[in-house]
Amino acid sequence: MRKTLFIFISLVLVMLPGLVLSAPLVTNGGFETGDFTGWTQSGNLGFTGVVDSPVHSGTYAAQFGPVGSLGSISQTLPTVNGGIYNLNFWLDNGGGTPNEFRVIWGGDTKIDELDLPGFTWTSLSISLIGTGLPMELTFGFRQDPSFFHFDDVSVTEAAAVPEPATMLLLGSGLIGLAGYGRKKFFKK
Repeated sequence: MRKTLFIFISLVLVMLPGLVLSAPLVTNGGFETGDFTGWTQSGNLGFTGVVDSPVHSGTYAAQFGPVGSLGSISQTLPTVNGGIYNLNFWLDNGGGTPNEFRVIWGGDTKIDELDLPGFTWTSLSISLIGTGLPMELTFGFRQDPSFFHFDDVSVTEAAAVPEPATMLLLGSGLIGLAGYGRKKFFKK
């Protein structure tokens, strides 16, 4: 019986890493260093910084108010070919026009919104696909009369979901082990 339990626990531990979400890939996604550590800034950096109010969570958030053209921040993240990644972040817009918010993944524009109305902290999520090469994640901001506030950025690799055939084999093996353990138990 102990041998059966040991084999069962071993199988679960082997399967567990594929069922757990990976750690976030973004550095300083909450801007909790109080600056843009981990991010590369480019473009129009006017009225851009890290502030202690308003924030979504923690102590700090990024603030963007470039006038007339986009300012941006970016990070280069490792990816797996065909890997699916979940991008999550929180955005707050002070309102007024003109304004623009942009998200670019590996050179491909995923979001490009112009003249957004004002709104309070809103969670946004996007699914992204990796190429196996490092991918650049870029956020662009323009907010002539007010500010965008940006916080809690994360990119995580989606959990690997075992294929049905894998689960069938695992289930068959576990049933076999249970039967073997039961047979051995009743022999005593």
